[in-house]
Amino acid sequence: MSVELTANINTVDTPVLWLDLDAFESNVERMYALCKKHNVLWRPHVKASKSPQLAHKLLTGGAHGITCAKVSEAEAMVDGGIKDILIANEIIGSKKISRLMTVAKQAHVCIACDDATNIQEISAAAENAGVEIDILVDINVGANRCGVTPEQAVNLAQLVEDLPSVRLRGLMGYEGHVMGMQSEDKEAESKAAADILKEARTQLDAVGLAPEICSGGGSGNYWHAASLGAINELQAGGGALMDISYQELMKVPDHRYALFINAQVISKAVSGRVILDAGWKTTGRHTGLPSIVSHEGMEVISLNAEHTIVAVDDNVNLNHGDRVTLVPHYSDSTVLLHREMYAVRNNFVEQIWPITGAGALQ
Repeated sequence: MSVELTANINTVDTPVLWLDLDAFESNVERMYALCKKHNVLWRPHVKASKSPQLAHKLLTGGAHGITCAKVSEAEAMVDGGIKDILIANEIIGSKKISRLMTVAKQAHVCIACDDATNIQEISAAAENAGVEIDILVDINVGANRCGVTPEQAVNLAQLVEDLPSVRLRGLMGYEGHVMGMQSEDKEAESKAAADILKEARTQLDAVGLAPEICSGGGSGNYWHAASLGAINELQAGGGALMDISYQELMKVPDHRYALFINAQVISKAVSGRVILDAGWKTTGRHTGLPSIVSHEGMEVISLNAEHTIVAVDDNVNLNHGDRVTLVPHYSDSTVLLHREMYAVRNNFVEQIWPITGAGALQ
C-alpha cells in the first residue's frame, strides 16, 4: 500500500490500524515514571504490539529491554534490531530450543523455566551452539498456569548454577489471575502474589543464590506490583497502547486511549443502522465489542467477519465513505490481525510500522 507519510489518517484506505503517538508517549511516560519512583526496571511486554518499531519507541521511553511470549516473537524483534529480550514463557521441544539458540546468537536472551529436564535440554543446546542463556525460575504466584513453589525453586536454581552455558538470572512470578479483578480485591491479591515471590527470593538467598532479577507485573496491576517490593523488573506493556479492556475491566488509571481503528460507512440501507467495513477480522472480539469515539449517538451492537453493525440515533447524519474511529476492546486480540500500524501525530501519518510479529505463535 502506497501512502504519503504526510497524509491525514482520515484519507488512508480503511480499515486501518493506527497509533496516536501523543497518547502513546503519555502512557509510556506514566509507566516509566512509576518504575523510576520505585526503583524498578521496566521491560514491557510486546505480545500486544508485535512491532519492532514500536518496541524501539518503548526503549526510547525508558525501557531497558522488552518481553515476548514466544520464540517467534523474539525472532521478529531481533530481526527488527532489538537486542535485549525476555521470553516470559517455557520453551519446550527441540525445534523451538534450536530457534532460541539462533536468537541468542544475535541478542541477550533470558527465558522462564519451571522444569529440570527442560533446563538440562536448554543447557545442552546452548553449550553446543556456543551461547549462554539466562534463566528465570518461574514461580507460581497464584495463577496456577506455570511455575513452581518457592520451595521447589531452590533445586531448579541450583541446577542452573551447576550446568554449563546457562546462567541463573533470578525469578519470575506473573500474577495474571489478578489483572481483571475488582479494585477492592486487586490490591490484596497483588500483595498475596508478591509475598509468594518474596518467599521464593528468601529461599534462594538462604542458599547463597541471591536473584539478580525478580520479574513480574502486568498492565492490570502494575501500580501495585511495582510498589510492593517483590519485583525489580516490571513486564507490563499493553497499558502503553491502552484499550477498553484495560480501562473498563482492568481499571488501569489515568491512561489515554492510544490504539485506534478507522473504518468507513459502506451501507445505511437499514433504518437506524450504519454498517462499517471493519468486522471481527479487523477488530477482534475476544473480550468484547469496540467503541466508537469519533461520533456521539452511535453504538456498536455486533460484529460479523467483515462488517460492524452500528446503531445510530435519529440525529446522526452519515454518508457513504464517512470515516468512523473505533477503540478496540483488547489490543492483544486486535493488532495480530493486521500487517502494519500507522504512527500518527495530530492526525497526520509520521511512520508506517510493519507488524512483523503478527502470526508469531510458535
